Amino acid sequence: MKKLALALLFCGVSAFAGSVTYSTSGAFSGTDASGSGLANGSATITYNPQSSITVSTPTGINIGSLVVAGGSGTFSGDTFALTIWQTSPSTGNSTTSTTISGSVSGNSNNILVSFSPASFSIGSITYTLQNSTYFLVAPNTNSGVTSLQANVVAPEPASLGLIGASLMGLGMAFRRRFAK
Repeated sequence: MKKLALALLFCGVSAFAGSVTYSTSGAFSGTDASGSGLANGSATITYNPQSSITVSTPTGINIGSLVVAGGSGTFSGDTFALTIWQTSPSTGNSTTSTTISGSVSGNSNNILVSFSPASFSIGSITYTLQNSTYFLVAPNTNSGVTSLQANVVAPEPASLGLIGASLMGLGMAFRRRFAK
């Protein structure tokens, strides 16, 4: 009975989630690229990156925002490359890209941003955009800010090991109990 109690105790123990340190950057290109953003007519689109931050996983994270400002303008075939730079637990980066097309007229717009791929890994960490497609908000809505969000997941090998050991302990305890 003591062995069964110990096995159940192992089942109740779990390891803490991992942590990830990351930052983001973005680059526009195309005919409307101007400085660090896009400009057409009196409309502009800029990217506000996420500076270095450490989060516990799994969790939802902010990967920056796209900001639409100004008046009328049309964007056609411009591109935006979003890069996530990870400094911990392993160092590396991954990039996802999109083509930006749409128009801004007055204080409304219909700019569509679709990222592909929507999920990618840096080392053992997986990032998945919460939306692969974003409709950028108009300049008069939320100050034109569209927040880009992702989910980040790190595997928990310690938890998997504890679960495996717990199941093995339970199996041995039941085997001995029923073998009598």
